Amino acid sequence: MNKKKYTFRAIESDEKIRAQVVLTSLLKRLIETQRRTTGETLSEYLRKAAILRILAEDEEHRELDTLANLLIGSVSLKKHPEWKTKAKVTSWVRKLRNEWK
Repeated sequence: MNKKKYTFRAIESDEKIRAQVVLTSLLKRLIETQRRTTGETLSEYLRKAAILRILAEDEEHRELDTLANLLIGSVSLKKHPEWKTKAKVTSWVRKLRNEWK
């Protein structure tokens, strides 16, 4: 999918197509209990859940991009020589992981 920013309304108003979904029996019961309070069909409930996840993940990616852009250029390689090359970073990460064991 391209990086276009989608809105809940745009996704929900798009053409509907049939799709087969497999749920566990417990998940189906939980959804049925929850959706009865809203009066939504199972399809509506699952569509909204999928849209919310897509939008949340998209927002998380944007936040991580913003954080990365803030970090780029703010780290002095003189203070962190282990980050100067890809090989040094790999070695540094391995060393850290061994310390965590």
